[in-house]
Amino acid sequence: MKADRVPVKLGCIQELQLLEALCDFFKPSYTSGNSDTTRNLVFMALFPPSLAERSRLLVKLVSMAISTKNVPVLAATGIWMQFSLNLAEGLVKDYFVLVPKAVSGLQDLPQLAPHFTANFLTSVAEMYSSGDKRQVLNPPPNTLLEVVTQWVSDNPPLCLAALLNKMATAVTTPFVGLFKWCILSPLYYCGRTSSTEHSTLYSHLHLALLESLVRCGKPLASNGKTVISVQHVVSIVDPLIRWYKEVEKLPDGSKAVELALDRLAQAVQIGLFTGCIAGDKEELLKMLDTLPEHRVLKLVIKKQRELLTQNMDILEDDVIIVSDTSQTRMVIMSPDLPR
Repeated sequence: MKADRVPVKLGCIQELQLLEALCDFFKPSYTSGNSDTTRNLVFMALFPPSLAERSRLLVKLVSMAISTKNVPVLAATGIWMQFSLNLAEGLVKDYFVLVPKAVSGLQDLPQLAPHFTANFLTSVAEMYSSGDKRQVLNPPPNTLLEVVTQWVSDNPPLCLAALLNKMATAVTTPFVGLFKWCILSPLYYCGRTSSTEHSTLYSHLHLALLESLVRCGKPLASNGKTVISVQHVVSIVDPLIRWYKEVEKLPDGSKAVELALDRLAQAVQIGLFTGCIAGDKEELLKMLDTLPEHRVLKLVIKKQRELLTQNMDILEDDVIIVSDTSQTRMVIMSPDLPR
């Protein structure tokens, strides 16, 4: 029997040559005649998510693909990213932590590779949305927050791009993870130093996510696509329930909790209005009932329960969207509310 081969570590020059060869291989001129499915199968065989060393090399390959605008590599990576967070972690480190000025090369990524960008958003949203026993949120780096906000604001369909890819399976959109940033950020920064610009970014991102659902989410939801699942929305409500009492004890804590509930009510109302929230809505309403008293949220719950009883959908006349640009926030109002 042959002995197991010991992997040989590539030198820097050899690694660069390999990356260039891979980028060339996946270019259309090399892979013409082969289907996207074949390309993706080859890509997955070369970079199985279970091999950490290959994942490290993939981060470098994707960085090269971004800089050279190699769309086939980015398209194949978009499929790959559904199975692992390692790539997103590496890209965040390269572009947003070690060399923040490098983000200028990412501005046109949503147009260049929307599926890749959407799955990158889903991955980073998950990376930075989960807090721990000591804090409600693990906030993203400022440069990442700025780029994500710009991407979503300038490209309303972006968060839905993965749902449009025929080869994508078990797609999770970035909506809930990014909404979690916006909703939990007031609780996290209460009692901490935070610039006005920082708070404004979360407000702008929240508004962009709502507009994306209104403008682009409804047609996909109408065609049976799951844009947001009830289970994922519950993952936002749970930390709110765990943390709001602690935050209310802090100076301006009540304002922080109020803002968080404002944003949650807006996200839930628009999600229900567009049909983008799929699943057991009664389960969601029961969870929302455990939150502190909030006028708009209670109206949303009441309205949805009435509709569930009547087996009806929310009509467009039931929601009015008001953009309050002076406060860089969106206010969602119901006809039941005085205006």
